[in-house]
Amino acid sequence: MRNAITIIIPLCMAFSMTACAVLETLDKAPAPVELADKTMVDEQAMLGIELAYKAARLAAETAVDAQLVRGENAARLAELDARAFQAVEIARRAYRAGNAPGFVTALGDAQGAVRDLLALANGKGA
Repeated sequence: MRNAITIIIPLCMAFSMTACAVLETLDKAPAPVELADKTMVDEQAMLGIELAYKAARLAAETAVDAQLVRGENAARLAELDARAFQAVEIARRAYRAGNAPGFVTALGDAQGAVRDLLALANGKGA
């Protein structure tokens, strides 16, 4: 019996130390409010870039339909539209995956692509 107790006590101590380590890790985790705020900011950023792309795409289509953009510029506009669409799609995937560094990079790329698309649609070149 005494041998069993000498084995059980150290085991209980080891398990209790492990539990303390888990609680210490939980103390370092961000608060739910911080996570919710970060998630809301990400959602707003994604919504913003999607709406910006849709507006730029509409401006580009209108410029082509009104024949304000023709020939080489129309072809370039189509290339920029494809690039912007792809950049927004990559941002969507990174957002869904919860890949924060990838999302920030993809968001920046999408903003640049949308800006270039809108600039050419407005006749400013890209």
